[in-house]
Amino acid sequence: MKSTQVVIIGGGATGAGILWDLSLRGISAILLEQGDIANGATGRCHGLLHSGARYVAKDLETARDCLAENRIIKTIAPHCVEDIGGLMVQCPQDDPAFFEQWWRAAGDADIPSRRLNAEEALALEPNLAANILGAFTCPDAHVDVFRLVLANIEAAVGRGARFHTYSKVNSIQSADGRVRGVGYSNTLTGEKHEIACEVVINAAGGWAQEAAALAGVEVPVRCDKGTLLVLNHRPSSRVINRCRKSGDGDILVPAGPVCILGTSSMSVPGPDGLTASPEEINYLLQLGAELIPGVADARILRIFCGARALYVPAKVDSAGGREISRSYALFDHETLGGVGGFISIVGGKLTTYRLMAAAVCDCVAGKLGVQSECTTGKVPLRPVDDCKAHRRINELLPLPVAEKMERRLGPAVTRVIEAIDARPELAELVCECEMVTRAELEYVLGEASPIPAQTIADIGRRTRLGFGPCQGTFCGYRAMLAGFQTHRWTASQAAKEFSSYLHERWKGQALIQEGKQVEQLDLSHELYGADLSTCAYSGEPDGK
Repeated sequence: MKSTQVVIIGGGATGAGILWDLSLRGISAILLEQGDIANGATGRCHGLLHSGARYVAKDLETARDCLAENRIIKTIAPHCVEDIGGLMVQCPQDDPAFFEQWWRAAGDADIPSRRLNAEEALALEPNLAANILGAFTCPDAHVDVFRLVLANIEAAVGRGARFHTYSKVNSIQSADGRVRGVGYSNTLTGEKHEIACEVVINAAGGWAQEAAALAGVEVPVRCDKGTLLVLNHRPSSRVINRCRKSGDGDILVPAGPVCILGTSSMSVPGPDGLTASPEEINYLLQLGAELIPGVADARILRIFCGARALYVPAKVDSAGGREISRSYALFDHETLGGVGGFISIVGGKLTTYRLMAAAVCDCVAGKLGVQSECTTGKVPLRPVDDCKAHRRINELLPLPVAEKMERRLGPAVTRVIEAIDARPELAELVCECEMVTRAELEYVLGEASPIPAQTIADIGRRTRLGFGPCQGTFCGYRAMLAGFQTHRWTASQAAKEFSSYLHERWKGQALIQEGKQVEQLDLSHELYGADLSTCAYSGEPDGK
């Protein structure tokens, strides 16, 4: 039986941040994730690195936390962040009193901002609606959520931590009122394993209640569904927020070559099997067009849903999703439920993941008698780039390809360079949209990677393969071949994997009613002989 000091349940941003924090404190830990990285809300959000601007008028404490963490993440993980800035835009349909309230609150929270009239705002963002009344600037940014989670895990693994994907915890073992270990199964192979430990951390997000039930306790979490649309271009260079009380369709986030429009809010029983309706999609487009008219005619690449796991104290039990605070709560079940060594962390935001992890690890360190403080706010997640490797990759590959690969792989790019030097054919692009080479694909599939990809969808979360307009129609097939040729899969496994991947990609496009993406989907069906009736969208965690 394996053993460690701490087992973490959940491989989203918070779980990954906890793994990294514990590794810096010298505490051994294993993280178990039932799917791949960022399987839940982390992988199904719009990727906004909050500056606090969206919360400042209603939740000053959360806004201040977001602003502080925004600055820290930009410092420790610059390769994960596109520091594009943001605008809070006033539309004529919105309450002018809120506009003034926001300005006062931003001052109270020390959010750097500049007031713009309509002409100044349109000069910065010409595609905004011509009838806007004004705007405020804010230091929003976009963060690549998959890259951020990977960066935390890879840094932790480099210090001896362990991470297992497709590992679902089925039991929490206890004796004498304390946890003693966990039992889990590999969801791909069915193999069962056990790990002895002193502490179990429940960072399972939307599945937190399910995980807590294994220890015989409850946590107050409510799932709130949001639907988001991925558009194939960037109609703005900055994050565009609507300066009003939070509502549907009030944010556009430029994310690499695409833009994400969101979001809706609807209470749901849990994070699984989420769906979006055509009415919901059309409503989001209509609202988005009030900010940027061109959104109405944009090409939608895919549609996906996510479930925010919100902390719900008893006093707000009847509140709707948008009325519930985005703050987090830490539960030490030794004092709350008599289960020693069991801790739950719920609520919060992607932007505050590091802060949440620090709170958990302070608690764990106290229980284990470890005298150490959190240093994740100071230690970079990735070492400085190797200048020699930088020069060599620019000799081997076109500049845009080299830049993207370096940003994705960091120090691991040296291994890819060596592979291309030995086999020049590996410089071939397998995904033209996201500029992914065959060498990079083979690296993330291989055991040299700290977290090897097990599926084609996993490859996408590590490289963005399949995230462009073709949605995996061509590059997915190449990825299947690479998996077979590198012996990741047998011929039958590769065929089954490709079929599963195609259907997952099709689900996110099935509700798109018109435009070029419908033609692309039809082409994919014609190429691979699919039945359209099997592709109803189910909100699988596929990324952007």
